[in-house]
Amino acid sequence: MRAELTSSDRMRHALKGHLDHEGVQTLLEAAAACDEAQQCLADEDYESALEIALPLVLLQTPVVADRAKETALAALDELVERALSVGQPRLALQYLDQWLRLEPKGFFPLVRRAEILQHELGDLHEAWTAYLQVLRHYPNSIEALLGLAQLALAEGNPERAYPYILRAWQSLGQSEWAYTPSSRTMQSVFEDLYDITAGMLHWLGSAEEARALTEQAIALLGETETLKERMQIIEELGD
Repeated sequence: MRAELTSSDRMRHALKGHLDHEGVQTLLEAAAACDEAQQCLADEDYESALEIALPLVLLQTPVVADRAKETALAALDELVERALSVGQPRLALQYLDQWLRLEPKGFFPLVRRAEILQHELGDLHEAWTAYLQVLRHYPNSIEALLGLAQLALAEGNPERAYPYILRAWQSLGQSEWAYTPSSRTMQSVFEDLYDITAGMLHWLGSAEEARALTEQAIALLGETETLKERMQIIEELGD
């Protein structure tokens, strides 16, 4: 007659059935690869860091995949700025496309892509589409609203710019920022916001209101080159 399994036997068999030596080996190798990728990052070898980290993002184990993804994104961030610093905006866009494959709704890469299309490549049509894509995910993105207003003004179309300028002011308290909203970032964004708003008021027929707004901006932000130029335009053109 077959002997009954004791409770200890059952626990021992269950435990042995779940031993996963291959899983341990895989995780050890992945952790070592993550360490290597992070060391490459520290050594500013961003290409190698990205090359090592990307395959690990596909692993089913979140603890390794998440760590690898953080390393890959950090490397991509550096590679984007490096490409721009050597005058290769299209290469920067390729890195941002990789970034967006890892993080399809990434706020910063979406905005950065639109900015490069606008300022580095001068592709106003693609930049317009890119900023609209930002707004689909982040409807109160002040950077996207300003970008669209600037594009419309570059086309010589203030009427098209008007709703985006208005939305930027209306949503100011709930504004969403792709860049870290430091004093420096806010200074730059608000400088542009006051500048184009004053330009809009001037276009709408009131040099006096445009002048008053620019004076308020200077009182808040200082007499920057952008605001000085705006005041000069107002004084030269008048009503």
